[in-house]
Amino acid sequence: MTDAAPAKGKNDLDTVVLTHPSGASAEVYLWGATLASYKSPSGKENIFVSPGAKFDEKAAIRGGVPVVFPQFGRPIESMPQHGFARISKWSIAELKGTAVEAVAVFSTADSEFSLAQWPHKFALLYEVSLTADRLKMTLQVTNTDEKPWSFQALLHSYFSVSDVAEVGVEGLKGLRYDDKTTGGDPKDEAREQVVVEGYTDSVYLNTDPAPKEVTIVAKGGEPLYKLSHTAKLSGAERPCDIVVWNPHEEKSPGDLPVPAYTNFVCVEPGLVGQAHELQPGACAEVSQSIFPVAEGPRRRRPWRGASNGFSQARLLSLHVVPAKLSAPRRVSQEASAHTPSHGDEPRRAKSSLARTR
Repeated sequence: MTDAAPAKGKNDLDTVVLTHPSGASAEVYLWGATLASYKSPSGKENIFVSPGAKFDEKAAIRGGVPVVFPQFGRPIESMPQHGFARISKWSIAELKGTAVEAVAVFSTADSEFSLAQWPHKFALLYEVSLTADRLKMTLQVTNTDEKPWSFQALLHSYFSVSDVAEVGVEGLKGLRYDDKTTGGDPKDEAREQVVVEGYTDSVYLNTDPAPKEVTIVAKGGEPLYKLSHTAKLSGAERPCDIVVWNPHEEKSPGDLPVPAYTNFVCVEPGLVGQAHELQPGACAEVSQSIFPVAEGPRRRRPWRGASNGFSQARLLSLHVVPAKLSAPRRVSQEASAHTPSHGDEPRRAKSSLARTR
């Protein structure tokens, strides 16, 4: 039987741990509703968390899967980078386990803290579900205000790799993207495999509302993670944008000590290519399904109860009153510093250590 239960994480912070009889597991912190671990049945960790991550309920946790809402980057300078959802305490809305799936749902909503930065009423539900062979995350955004408002939302997923220089991202060829490393210059992706050779911050503007499938592969083409992404706006399927990010040495923030950037690549689904308007009572959704494939030199044996294929997300229809956002005791400089790019404030790299790969 699967299970989803409250637990304690680093520094005694509140978490929820999801477990499966196959040995797969996941852990989500209530601070930011941040997924900080997803392990395959073999025990392999698939999610990267920085060795410098702060678990103090003051700053965003560096790594894992932070929830980005209501802005991507910092177009509104009075609001923290990537919004306030990732630096707020969420509540548990539902925990359940079935024979094949463990599910945890987290909730939050507008508060005095959020309204002071962004004068709109909203509710967020975030579902994390675990089976033997995949982890699925679905963020649902609801406009609970009396007027429409515009937003951006994204799941900022950090995937664990042994060396970012030895992996690539497939499935993006033919898409137009904004290259944030050169000021947002629009470009057309001609590569079969996107390789991180330096500071990378690319926002791929998807145009197809069908599920967007992307694969993180090792050199030679062996798949490491198969990913499926979907987005909805007011009940209709919408193209899901994909962000590929790695700060490399030159843009590594203070809570990402060099050379930690070599151990992850971010592949992030969202509605971020533009601000999207949401009418009163309407909902939007962004989801990512993660299917780990390779386990190093040999592949893991699939658990007999594993599901096949990319399962569709069930719509969240919980009748819960989302918990209010609470202001953090103090937002650190890393969490609130303005930068013109995707990442947070970079450290000052010594020129003698700079790489040009």
